[in-house]
Amino acid sequence: QAVVVVTVCTCAGNQSSAFAIMLHLVWHYVILTAFASVLGEEQGNETQDNATQYYFTPPEEYESAWIKCVKGVCKGSNASRVRAEGPHFTAYVYYDLPEWSYDKRVIFTSYVQPMPDDCESPNDCDGRTGGNEFDMVETGYVGFNNTWFINDHMRCETKACNAQKCWNGKVPGCSWEGGPCKQGDYNGCNVQKDPDNMPDPCTWTDVQNGFSMCTQSAALDPMKQDFTKLSANAYLDGETGVGLWNFIPKGAVTAVNNQRAFAVGTGDGKRWGNRWIRLDLTLKDDLMWYSYSFFEPKPINDTSAKITSKQEFGLKSAKGKPTFDSATPHYWIFTLWQYEYEFAVPVNKVWDSMRYLHYYVVQDPLHNDTTSHMVQLAQELPDSDAVEELMKNVPNALPVLLTAASIVMAAFLTVSFVVFRWRRATGRQLLAMSEDDVDKECPPLQE
Repeated sequence: QAVVVVTVCTCAGNQSSAFAIMLHLVWHYVILTAFASVLGEEQGNETQDNATQYYFTPPEEYESAWIKCVKGVCKGSNASRVRAEGPHFTAYVYYDLPEWSYDKRVIFTSYVQPMPDDCESPNDCDGRTGGNEFDMVETGYVGFNNTWFINDHMRCETKACNAQKCWNGKVPGCSWEGGPCKQGDYNGCNVQKDPDNMPDPCTWTDVQNGFSMCTQSAALDPMKQDFTKLSANAYLDGETGVGLWNFIPKGAVTAVNNQRAFAVGTGDGKRWGNRWIRLDLTLKDDLMWYSYSFFEPKPINDTSAKITSKQEFGLKSAKGKPTFDSATPHYWIFTLWQYEYEFAVPVNKVWDSMRYLHYYVVQDPLHNDTTSHMVQLAQELPDSDAVEELMKNVPNALPVLLTAASIVMAAFLTVSFVVFRWRRATGRQLLAMSEDDVDKECPPLQE
């Protein structure tokens, strides 16, 4: 119960007492109402506040691989692999390179692959040999936004074309069985968008567009492309591509080349290099779930870096095939290597440079992840026992506080009415009081 005690002094010497009492009551009313409002919000958000929240920090330790490019040729470390238990896999990667040296031909990869005990090398049992493979990062397959076509007859005499080289003036072309010399895009190949339904003699290039294979090549500057996108992919029993996956996009992720790849954007418009990226892969039943947490670009040992973007997507097997084989060991694979274009002609060589792939594998991401930290909410901070007990009982006090606030407000209105009537009835008398009356003592206040 809430008890409000009202005392009013009507002596002339203390005529301001009533006004002071009103101010006192208003103050209590404001305080109680504000506190009750806060408690109401706390009670309404109780479920949300109780949800455990986490944040990630870059790892303090890591391993490294490297590649060195000299006069257009890049050589370096062999593939690095780290055993990991599934079905949830977590790793951190940092692709370390000079800002001026980004090049689509120098590839960073990070992926998960099951490897039976008799598989000596990842290439011996990967997705291209009939196995499973879950590619989380490949840096050179997507992001070609500045390419063009040139006339080229370098493939005329291959088995695929079976033609003879020819020239029409200074324009190279191919001739079949002594026929006319054909050049360029003579069959509308450059407008094709479906890699699996290309008219003869069109072919899909390795820079993601259609061209006339015998009489054209794609051309590009591999250093002037989009480096805010990474490529992801998956193989199940050696199969990949359209018709095999139900694609579940979430964030800046798009399907490329009939779902043979998925372009994952960094989300903040910044390049994928010189920043930590947390990679999470979950394999469950017939589902693969890919998650990318991009930290802000900072030096590798700066653990204060914060996550600026998170991108996710899922692939569900259209055939219902299981994605995780608990009987087969799984490994994280990290590689750096140089790619040679098959259907494209670069305008320059790879510049002399050093590149590093730093990586850290979280062995038990669900139970022992030193890079994952629980958010300490305000009510969980160290405090006295009394405050902790109050926090436990605060929601139950809300009705009492609201009742007390109502009573205080009612008392305030009553006092205001009494004082108003009193001032009207006695106003003239107060003005005519003698000095003796003013100096009189106010009688003791009664409850």
